[in-house]
This record gives sequence, C-alpha cells and structure tokens, in this order.
Amino acid sequence: MRRRIVVLALLVAAVVLILVGAAIALLSPVDFGWTAYAPLSGESFSFTGMYPLTAARAAGMGTAVAGLLVIAGVTGWTLGRRSTRRGAR
Repeated sequence: MRRRIVVLALLVAAVVLILVGAAIALLSPVDFGWTAYAPLSGESFSFTGMYPLTAARAAGMGTAVAGLLVIAGVTGWTLGRRSTRRGAR
C-alpha cells in the first residue's frame, strides 16, 4: 500500500512539473533587441512565426522534460515490478 502511495505521489509531482514547465515556457515574456540587415533584397526582416528561446523558456522546457522523464521512470519501474511478481509464482 505504501508503494502505491509513493508511485501516485511521484506521478502527481511529475504532472505538476509538466504543467509548471509548460506555463513558464509559454507565458514568459520576451525582451530583446534585434537588428537584421538583408543586403540587396529591399525587404526588412520579420519575426513572424519565430519562437525566440530565452533563459526562462529554456528552464520551462527543461522542467517539463524532467516531469516527462519522471513519468517514464515511474511507469517503467511499476511495470517491471509487476512482471517480476508474476514470474516469482
């Protein structure tokens, strides 16, 4: 019973990590200066469709990936424990 509580707590913590990381990555403001020069083209550079990577966004993505890794580890550990018990009978 205690093992089930630990697994559930880890899964809840992983989901929280994913949600917090996604929120940080998507909602962090971008503040930077940019100068682009397009020689001989007669057009200016536009940021349309670009997603600049800042330190806050990288930290958010890293947090979300850590949550996904925790979920993968807990799932693998749980499935491995289950198959070990079946083989011992």
